[in-house]
Amino acid sequence: MKILAIDDDQLVLLPLRKKLEQLGYKVCTSTDPKKGFEIFDSFKPNLLIVDINMPKFSGLEFIRYIRDIKNSSIPIIVLSGNTSAEVISEGFRFGINDYLKKPISLNEICDRIKRINIYFRTH
Repeated sequence: MKILAIDDDQLVLLPLRKKLEQLGYKVCTSTDPKKGFEIFDSFKPNLLIVDINMPKFSGLEFIRYIRDIKNSSIPIIVLSGNTSAEVISEGFRFGINDYLKKPISLNEICDRIKRINIYFRTH
């Protein structure tokens, strides 16, 4: 499984990448959501992990692009410190599959990735 993770905080991406690679996933990361578009096209991930609150370009805009412009049904997990019920609901309206609040537990995100992976392989 190939995973693209986009977050403006390198301190979130580094341990996440290390843990996921230890579990056998191919991982590509970016701190720049605009560069994430190029990576999405070239890397062709099976799962997207994205932060909501990023400077210049929000994770919600990125999700809308993936769903509306790319017409992709790729599973999406949001990681965010934003705990606004309105933002969380908006994410689900845009088609995210899961929402995890920061600070993240690496074990929890890995369990959720496994669950999503099993679901999409059987459906």
